[in-house]
Amino acid sequence: MKKRDVSGKTLQDVGIVVLMVALLAAVVVSTLSSTDMVSENLVMTVVVFLAVLFAAFRVTGLAIVIAAVQTVTFVAYKVYGMFSMDAKIAVLSYLWLVIPGLAVLGMVLFIKGVNRLQLDNNILSQQVEELIMIDPLTGFYNLRSMYMDIQTQISFAERNNKKICLMILRPRYRKELKDVLKKEQYETAIVKLSKYVFDTVRLEDRVYSLDSDGTIGVLLTCDRAGARLVEGRLRNKIEDEKAFVGIAEKPIRMDIQLGCLEYKQEYNRDAILFKSEVEEEVAYDLS
Repeated sequence: MKKRDVSGKTLQDVGIVVLMVALLAAVVVSTLSSTDMVSENLVMTVVVFLAVLFAAFRVTGLAIVIAAVQTVTFVAYKVYGMFSMDAKIAVLSYLWLVIPGLAVLGMVLFIKGVNRLQLDNNILSQQVEELIMIDPLTGFYNLRSMYMDIQTQISFAERNNKKICLMILRPRYRKELKDVLKKEQYETAIVKLSKYVFDTVRLEDRVYSLDSDGTIGVLLTCDRAGARLVEGRLRNKIEDEKAFVGIAEKPIRMDIQLGCLEYKQEYNRDAILFKSEVEEEVAYDLS
């Protein structure tokens, strides 16, 4: 990755240098040429800028064609003037043979360097996103981490003849809360909700933030009967009228939907199936 970053940056640097040299040459020709070549130099400069413009918008083929046609036309014009009108070719005019090609080449190299850096940045961003295991809002592990831990806990439970449960809870009226609260207020409410869950469960239990809407997963190292006790404590704490005081000017109440299942052999170590079954319990929670 580092090598490609350097390569893209180098292409940008080389491209901009070549382009500046070409444009500087065009300025020198236009400035130092005789007055009878003003129109000729103006036309050549405008066409060069047109070719560079197309190259900048990544229409490389058309930019190359314009530069090539410009050079061939200029040569034909000069040769015709030399033979038909016995006109002498100024030394500075020879620079127009390379200026169009150099200018387009410089812009093409610069754009290629930009594209390469953008590609590298996109790949790096994707890799970083795939490696992130922590939810930035709550500080809890995310869904990807939960899937990994479920597999580990299943193996541990089977080896030691233990029970595990997966609990998922979320605010019941998420859309309504988002409509009433500002974004910062809603995030504060989610952080509070997460803290209540973390403070209620045992240290050996694991809490996960599953999405940005406040859905929380809890991996419990107990059977379903023990999970019901946790569920009762959670509902009492979260659905208390004073639990979310101070977030908005008017007090808000957060009801939750909650589902919980004990792991069974029928799930066959399938963490996704296990989670989907619990989510169905959440959807049908009317309490």
